[in-house]
Formats: sequence, structure tokens, C-alpha cells
Amino acid sequence: MHRGVYAAPEGSILVVDVNAAEFGHWGEVLAVAAEARGITGLLIDGGVRDSVEQSRLEFPVFSRNNSVRGTRKLFRGGLGTEVEIGGVPVRTGDTIVADGVVVLPAQIAESVIEQADLRVAREQEIMARLREGETTLEVYGLDGDRDV
Repeated sequence: MHRGVYAAPEGSILVVDVNAAEFGHWGEVLAVAAEARGITGLLIDGGVRDSVEQSRLEFPVFSRNNSVRGTRKLFRGGLGTEVEIGGVPVRTGDTIVADGVVVLPAQIAESVIEQADLRVAREQEIMARLREGETTLEVYGLDGDRDV
């Protein structure tokens, strides 16, 4: 992961597969280093440590668990290879959407994001209608003779 912080281009999200190992593979030191390099987040199928300290940073971390038990730096790992996170393959160039986590394969990312943007726009229109006094029954056409 240390090599990954310096190999990844600015704006990258690091995606790390450590086989769901529960140790704290990532901590505050790596988060500060990554933030300083312009890395925008971490998705790790494994544990992290220093959760209190990391919560103070503006560096988003999505992990399987928290653990105070750290690791040694004995394994070089691989860079730019396909990894599997929660059973989902992730490749360089895929889009990561993280509020929860969604991986969008590169070949469909643009289309999925466009569809998501349309949904958000529709929901914003609905919110505006609700703020103007309409009910959800009216907005969704549920105010007629149909059961709700």
C-alpha cells in the first residue's frame, strides 16, 4: 500500500484486496501520505486502524472492519492488477462510487452515471413539488381510486 500511494496518479482511489484480513492494514500515517499525494480515497477489503484519527481527516476510507492490530510490511503486493472486493472484480479505470460502495466497470460507467444523474434530477423536481405543497400521493399519482 505504501508503494501504491506513490505509484497511483493524483485523483486516484486506492482499491486494496487483502483477502478480508482483519488486521489494521491502513492507518493515519498512510492516510496523511495519500492525502498529501492527492489520492482521493481508499477502498480496502480488510481492516484499518486509527479510526478516530482518520475520522478527523478529509480522506474517505471504506473498509471491512477496524482493528488496532497492525501489520508488518513484508509483502510487496501488486500494482495495477485486478482485485476482488466483496466478490466484485475491480480493475484500473473502473469508477468507484462510495456512499456504501459501488464499482462501475469502465465500459459502462458513463452510462450508469448518466442514468443516476437523471434520477437525481427527477428526485430534485419531486422535492421542489413537495416544498410547494403537493403531497407524495399527488406527485406519484396515488390520490385516485387506487389503494396506497
